[in-house]
Amino acid sequence: MGQSVYWQTMPLIGRELGFSVKLITSLVSFSALMFLIFTPYWGKLSDRKGRKFVLIIGLVGYIASTFLFCWVAYLGLIGYFTFTTLIFLMLLARVINSALGAGMRPATGATVADVTTEENRSAGMGQFGAANNVGTILGPVLVSFIAFLLANTAIFPTAWAPYGRLMPLLLMSFLMMLALFFVYFYLPESFVRQEKNSPQQGFNFDKKNLMLISTGVLIFSSFAIIQSITAFYLQDTFSLSILVTQQSLGIALGFMALTSIVAQLTIVQKIKIQPIRLVQWSTPFFIIGTLVAVSADNFIIYVFGMSIIGLGMGLGTPGYTAAASLNADSESQGAAVGLAMVAPGLGFSIGPLLGGFLYEASPVLPFLIILPIFALVFLIASYISKSKLAEKTL
Repeated sequence: MGQSVYWQTMPLIGRELGFSVKLITSLVSFSALMFLIFTPYWGKLSDRKGRKFVLIIGLVGYIASTFLFCWVAYLGLIGYFTFTTLIFLMLLARVINSALGAGMRPATGATVADVTTEENRSAGMGQFGAANNVGTILGPVLVSFIAFLLANTAIFPTAWAPYGRLMPLLLMSFLMMLALFFVYFYLPESFVRQEKNSPQQGFNFDKKNLMLISTGVLIFSSFAIIQSITAFYLQDTFSLSILVTQQSLGIALGFMALTSIVAQLTIVQKIKIQPIRLVQWSTPFFIIGTLVAVSADNFIIYVFGMSIIGLGMGLGTPGYTAAASLNADSESQGAAVGLAMVAPGLGFSIGPLLGGFLYEASPVLPFLIILPIFALVFLIASYISKSKLAEKTL
């Protein structure tokens, strides 16, 4: 939920500050690069110190960095900083957010692996993904609701309107404080260290995992391209105001997350197959959804296309994460999930940067580049499922 609020507010805050599309997406890419660098470290640390310890670090990092980001953005909106200083400070806030907040994903993912069997790993990761997507829905709902209040009611003073994009981030920080309270006092530690002489498989960055991570990088790069340019595409294609764009973006991303949840709580839970096959099954949904979205002549059709893409994410992400988890023993789940999370980190570094440059050349190019990417994803996943590389991902 916290990250989805960032995804919705960053493009619009950036435009209000006078940033170009390329600059905004470059800021997103660089902060995602920090996620890529630090996630494996936090995953390994959770194998030594426990999941709860790393999760608490991630929550505290998110809270502190979000308050810093809001303070810097507010001062930027009132013209306190020079352009260069503003860019540096906003980048610093996002880097801190990504570097420390990166601990949350491997800690929670490894917890799911701790409490599920190999047979039920895909189902467990599907539930984990559904929880993430509930947050992805609630984030846009929160942002859209505040945008609606600012545009249509007198609850907030008119003078607050330029700073309305910051309110969801501030509210998320307070919700994260509540989460931190429950994690600290009520969340049990799932990691139990085994005896030193127990047999260990470990987790190695071998050909098998390289193939899996390459597939994940392609999936998340494509997803990041779509997320990073959707606000600009909606505003420019349908000639929307900033507040209406904010509401429309929430609807589009909300429906995408909703269909992802449906896939994760139905298909993923009931079908027992190789996790990598779920990645194969996801590719037609991505391709069809992208074609529908880019050819849409009205907002409803665009949302329909995003919903189809959501089905693809609902199948592909738990399949990818479960496949990586099954390639490690019980003592290395943090490292396994941490290394698996290199894919979204790298994807969200490449995707926004590529999407921004392509969008300024032509608004349809970011969508078109996704089509050959997913053709390649299907070929790699098919190779993995048919080869000996899939033996451990049954």
